[in-house]
Amino acid sequence: MATTAFSLSDFTSALKQVIQPYISDNVPKQVKLLQVLKRNDNVQFFNNYFYAPIRSNRHGGVVNLSTANAKLRTGSAPTVQASVTPKTLTGTFDINDVVAKASENNKGAVEAAMTFQMRTLKSDFSKNINRQYMSDGVGIVGQVAGSVGAGTLSVKYPDASLDDGRSSEWYGTINGDVKPTKYLTVGQALGIGTAGADAGTITSVTYTSGSIGTVVVTGAPAIAAEDSLYLLDGDEAGAGTSEIQGIRSALSAGTADYAGVARSYDVWNPQVMGTASNAALTITDMETVYMSAIEYAQEGDRYAWFMNKSLYTKYGDLLTAMRRAVDKTELVSGWTGLKFEAGHGNVGVYLDFDVPDGEAYLVNLDTWTVCQVADMGFVEDNALRRADYITFQKVWSWYTNLLCTAPAANGRLVRRTK
Repeated sequence: MATTAFSLSDFTSALKQVIQPYISDNVPKQVKLLQVLKRNDNVQFFNNYFYAPIRSNRHGGVVNLSTANAKLRTGSAPTVQASVTPKTLTGTFDINDVVAKASENNKGAVEAAMTFQMRTLKSDFSKNINRQYMSDGVGIVGQVAGSVGAGTLSVKYPDASLDDGRSSEWYGTINGDVKPTKYLTVGQALGIGTAGADAGTITSVTYTSGSIGTVVVTGAPAIAAEDSLYLLDGDEAGAGTSEIQGIRSALSAGTADYAGVARSYDVWNPQVMGTASNAALTITDMETVYMSAIEYAQEGDRYAWFMNKSLYTKYGDLLTAMRRAVDKTELVSGWTGLKFEAGHGNVGVYLDFDVPDGEAYLVNLDTWTVCQVADMGFVEDNALRRADYITFQKVWSWYTNLLCTAPAANGRLVRRTK
């Protein structure tokens, strides 16, 4: 029986018909916020910026007349314009020519040859998005604790002595939820110090326990204690400017502008609590932030809490301790689902492993929009051979950013312990 040969065009077809739908469908499932946030809601893309009109104060024309013949007060609801630029998220998908030729006589093998890359690209691309959604857009992934040899860094979780002033409100390890080397892996280009001026490729990452890890990079870049660490692109550039402006950016307690709008506007000031010192998470703290946030919310706005594992389990323990009844036939520990209630409907409480250590985010889902130039997908239709290699490469990309139109309707708890 004759066999049918399959060429690179079959790989391209499989990439388009199998891989692209798989990644597009599954990335939102792994990034909780992508499942619930609106896309380009009331946002216009122009001249490489996403623009959104923001109401900055109350309507000046609302007034009581002293008499029926009194003059009306002319006015309107003042607005300002917020803006963010699209960030370019990418992932590469390589197909070795040897593997392609080995699969020529079996179309099933064409798809099987790509399965591992398909799943890893989907998983790591999702994790990268989620990390940035929980961050401040500066892209700090660690901090140098000190140099322990040529090209060898002792790495810690960022604290108040971080050298990059654009990324503030770091308090070091609180609950140990985020390991100091969590976002570092072999093969990444690592920028060290101001604007990532010193760089090297990671060749080794070691974490044993505690709050310190060890990273080895190529060459012998300058290493100084308190240096910021960034992930760089193939040109070893982009430190501090190329990442999504996530939740932490909008909910900063500082005075810096957000999305080009001054924090002096009342609606632009988020509800932040706990910057003074570490303290155990309490339901009262959550209620305080929530009550302050809903004053700036619109009727029907949806809310959700996001927190890392220590605070998530702490909240579950608080609810468990409040039980007033016991099932005499079956005793169980733990819980089946967590919710928060403070008189304005149920608010889901979700576990997210990328929320910064010791923090809890109260997110008004209807004040956030995912800005995107187009849906995520492959850059080109055909798989092109890389110059000087026998490898064919596809590039997965997404031109996107995140924008909050009312930070005051959101909240953030920091330095909370279990």
